[in-house]
Amino acid sequence: METELITINDYCTHYAVPKTFIEALEDSGLVVLTTRNGQKYLHYEQLVEMDRFIHFHYDLQINIEGIDAIVHLLQKVKQMQSEISKLKNHIYVQEHFPDFKHQVKH
Repeated sequence: METELITINDYCTHYAVPKTFIEALEDSGLVVLTTRNGQKYLHYEQLVEMDRFIHFHYDLQINIEGIDAIVHLLQKVKQMQSEISKLKNHIYVQEHFPDFKHQVKH
């Protein structure tokens, strides 16, 4: 199954954002564009992220570096939440099944 794509020209026209904004996001590694026959495309699975980036940049006046920092921090929070959940499960098992020998895997 081929990934669904939208040209950045179509995206920029539809969402009224400059092409340079998407190119800056690509340069910073926040989005991955695919080039085919000289055209650059966004992957459909990136559209939700793009909406967030547009909101950050145009509504909240956050620059590309700030968006990158926010994305990094949100990833760290998600990772930490996952770790907390694993540790809670481990504690639960230890409290309710003290004879059960289980080690937390990192």
